[in-house]
Amino acid sequence: MIVASQIRDYVNHIWPERLSFDGDNVGLLVGRADKEVKKILITLDVDEWVVEEAIKASADVILSHHPLMFRPIKRLTSADPMQKTLMLLAAHDITLISAHTNLDCVRGGLNDLLAKKLGIFSLEVIEPVGEHDGKVCGFGRVGEVEEGTTVGSMLQRCVEALGIKGARYVGDVDRQVRKVAVNCGGGADEINHCIAMEVDLFITGDVKYNPFRDAYESGMAIIDAGHYETEHIVTELFSAMITENFSEIEIVESKANVPVINYYIKK
Repeated sequence: MIVASQIRDYVNHIWPERLSFDGDNVGLLVGRADKEVKKILITLDVDEWVVEEAIKASADVILSHHPLMFRPIKRLTSADPMQKTLMLLAAHDITLISAHTNLDCVRGGLNDLLAKKLGIFSLEVIEPVGEHDGKVCGFGRVGEVEEGTTVGSMLQRCVEALGIKGARYVGDVDRQVRKVAVNCGGGADEINHCIAMEVDLFITGDVKYNPFRDAYESGMAIIDAGHYETEHIVTELFSAMITENFSEIEIVESKANVPVINYYIKK
């Protein structure tokens, strides 16, 4: 019999919680550590619709990338969406485990997967935060792409590899790039590091106007491929981990977790 604490402990073993960003909320967040686990729902986000999906699927555990709670709460009512989701989890005895910035930072984690999908090789960490298994871990990855790659061809890679309709960007689409960096999710905090490292192109999400301007004025191209869009691939890591180490557990990939930001394109 597999119980939730075994899942939590293994997640912490391969994606150590000590690597998570200060203020992050990772690990077993809701539910019983001794909950028997026969079925896991894997997802990027957790909300009311994802929990309803887990209930219908009879999932015992939800394994998410984004935590449900970042701050302490003083009340638990149905008036607040997050609190309502917590109440649903508790009412249906569903355990929630989250691996967030620890999974971003660890080698072989989400940033490495994103870089691999975009054809970036010879990877190094942009901002180190610690070590695990003798390897430097931290935020973002920087590496190289093959000679002749352009900003435009990297835009096309993002569209194809991440299944997106488009992306915001700064830079000349015909400009050739060689040194390319990524930081999954909302990684704009790494822009100044990338400028200092003389990166040709930085791919991330959630970039505001002024950081775009900073990159433009410094001659670095940026592709903002979206927060959800650069991280929904996390389910591949979750699925591989469960299949390899807990093969008797059934995996359900969330269909209710969808990108909430849409784009209107003038016809």
